[in-house]
Amino acid sequence: MVQITGQPLKAAFERQPIMLQLDALVSSRHLPNNVTSSRKFLQILASISTVGLVEPVVVARIADDESRFRILDGRLRVEAVRRLNSTEVLCLVATDDEAYTYNKHISRLTSEQDARMIAKAIERGVPRERIALVLGVDINTVKRRAELLDGISREAATLLADKACPATTFNTLKRMKPLRQLQAVELMCGQGNFTSAFARAIVAATPPDQLEQNPGTRKKSETEMMTQLANLERELATLQATVAQTDERYGIEHLHLTVSAAYVATLVNNEHVSHWLNERHPDFAAQFETIGKDARDARSASSSSSPGAKSFRRVGGDTVQPPR
Repeated sequence: MVQITGQPLKAAFERQPIMLQLDALVSSRHLPNNVTSSRKFLQILASISTVGLVEPVVVARIADDESRFRILDGRLRVEAVRRLNSTEVLCLVATDDEAYTYNKHISRLTSEQDARMIAKAIERGVPRERIALVLGVDINTVKRRAELLDGISREAATLLADKACPATTFNTLKRMKPLRQLQAVELMCGQGNFTSAFARAIVAATPPDQLEQNPGTRKKSETEMMTQLANLERELATLQATVAQTDERYGIEHLHLTVSAAYVATLVNNEHVSHWLNERHPDFAAQFETIGKDARDARSASSSSSPGAKSFRRVGGDTVQPPR
């Protein structure tokens, strides 16, 4: 049996959270002037004032000042606590002074996840008024979010669980029957387009027998049908333009990659550079050598497949050979 030995894993945080005075917290950046009037900040302020601080602030010790701490994540929470006339806040002390992990890798709730969590909270007896107060929204908004998935098939909701899909798209999908909903959601996922306009265009192209017949629904006029078809054409034109831009960007990036690979191959061929890499960074040297080999193989393949002589035909029909 092979025994694996190695260095013990480093702890990312100190074992216990601590209460720190707000005056001891330092931010590397100032808050924007309009952030305190934003919807996000007002929701944080309402949540903390109603249920308290749910997620501690992440800080790191400042090396040259043991009494001060740098804020890595939670500047809005600190400002909200300060506006609630509190002098201290619960903090997690990180062992590394870096904010990339907290500010770049953020998993935000989608509309489907938000609706499911609100619906479960209501089922467990949480009053709608308290949810509205915590989220900083109107009670009618809480009701609409709780009913967002009503009329959506389970399969379609599962596909949209991790997609940034607006609430208006869910309302449009409810106009179709479950099987058609699933087909529409698969099409939206394949195109990466979850806008309500695209969903309405799919509804316009849906046969009447695959639509939900709500009481009092009037028959669509020919003008409305033409308008919806025109919207579908505009959506398809926009999609084609997006695909064309993607192809063009791919070509440019492929050119940059080819030039970079050729440059790396040139560096690897240099004896001094190769010796320094093998001595200092052998893992990088192996990777660069692989890149250089691929670049040389690509050049040799392109040079060996040179095009043959071509003849050109004039309008009159005479054949002209290319100059030698």
